[in-house]
Amino acid sequence: MHEVSLMTNVLELVAQEMEKHKVTKLQSITVRYGVLSNIVEDSLRFAFDVLTKDSEFAGAKLNLVKEELTLSCRFCSHTFTTTEKNYFFLPCPNCGEEGCFELVKGEGIFLDRIEAEE
Repeated sequence: MHEVSLMTNVLELVAQEMEKHKVTKLQSITVRYGVLSNIVEDSLRFAFDVLTKDSEFAGAKLNLVKEELTLSCRFCSHTFTTTEKNYFFLPCPNCGEEGCFELVKGEGIFLDRIEAEE
């Protein structure tokens, strides 16, 4: 379950940012993750709950935003979203060329927002 290590890293970033901005009470965080990151949302929530339960982050809320796969065709520059994770042989819906796409969104995990108070 790589979600525990991912959430551990996210919470370390949160702690650093809170210290930097001199705030002490975490209210919520928003985490964006792409469909290609193979994150199980329930596992990520569980990791957050376990890691924050008896910590300085107890009571904070976790907001998760799942990013769809967004691709840009290298032939015609058409940008589109798809649910097809195996996009390598997918034809462009605009020009029909296959598999030559730039990944715009849909992978990785990002700490998007921190809400905290003094």
